[in-house]
Amino acid sequence: MSQPQQGNRSRTTNQRRRQPQHTKKAHAIDVWRDSGELPEVQRIPAPTDVGALLRSLGDPPVGNGSAAGHYFNAVVERAAAVALALAVSADLLADDD
Repeated sequence: MSQPQQGNRSRTTNQRRRQPQHTKKAHAIDVWRDSGELPEVQRIPAPTDVGALLRSLGDPPVGNGSAAGHYFNAVVERAAAVALALAVSADLLADDD
């Protein structure tokens, strides 16, 4: 005859015992409080070489690392272009002096 499934019961009992007994409650934060004065808005300079940090790490350790590196660089350049467009639309781009 087959035995009852006691293995599952003992496993769930053991799992319950492993859970922490005391949990810390998060401090309540008033999200509608007055935030005070906002800092002055700083203008953002246009980036010059956005892929420099990524290229300094070398080619990714994948099958064709050189090609993957070019794709990663393209993604970083596209993200920088979108960020620059957002800065221009919000009139936050620093003027070239």
